[in-house]
Amino acid sequence: MSRIVDEPYFTHSVYSALTTGIQVKCPKCHGAGVVTADEDNAYFRCLSCGHRMTQDRTVYRYDVHNQCKNCGRYYRVDIEDAAKQHFSVLHVACPYCGASMPGEVHKTAKAFSYASEIKDGKDPWFGLELWYLTSFQGKPVWALNREHLAYLIGYLSAGLRKKPSGGQKKTQADHLPTFMKTAKNRERIVKLLKKLQEG
Repeated sequence: MSRIVDEPYFTHSVYSALTTGIQVKCPKCHGAGVVTADEDNAYFRCLSCGHRMTQDRTVYRYDVHNQCKNCGRYYRVDIEDAAKQHFSVLHVACPYCGASMPGEVHKTAKAFSYASEIKDGKDPWFGLELWYLTSFQGKPVWALNREHLAYLIGYLSAGLRKKPSGGQKKTQADHLPTFMKTAKNRERIVKLLKKLQEG
């Protein structure tokens, strides 16, 4: 009977995969590409056609702050509409008296984006489909990269699964949805994952 000792909770997380790379499909050639990130940016690089993309990980705040020429009060109006955030000057209404006047659009760094979730089988920055993606009974089954895929196959096909020593409360298996861990589904899911591994 094969045995496996589960891995720590963050071993195969989006956060840890930023350095090793999340494998995705290239939007241009549909070949294999990789998404990585550093402190400032997320990067996409296609391993087939060489296509590249960069995405700023900083979240910005856009606003117009001004002194109203009508009532004399100082105000700040946030610009939520992404289409208007690219203008250098916008006409905005004074929140106190309603007078409209032009004001300079200010862009300030507000936060740092820790994208952490895979949604609908897509990476969190570019929205590219994961390379290792399939479905089981209408539910997405995916792996971030080859190492994560090997872990899933090993964990789900093991006869005996143990938590690592050291009293860690959460392990890598805690990321897995219940349908993947259910005994009656495991064998069929392992078959699907092995097909991905061969592909």
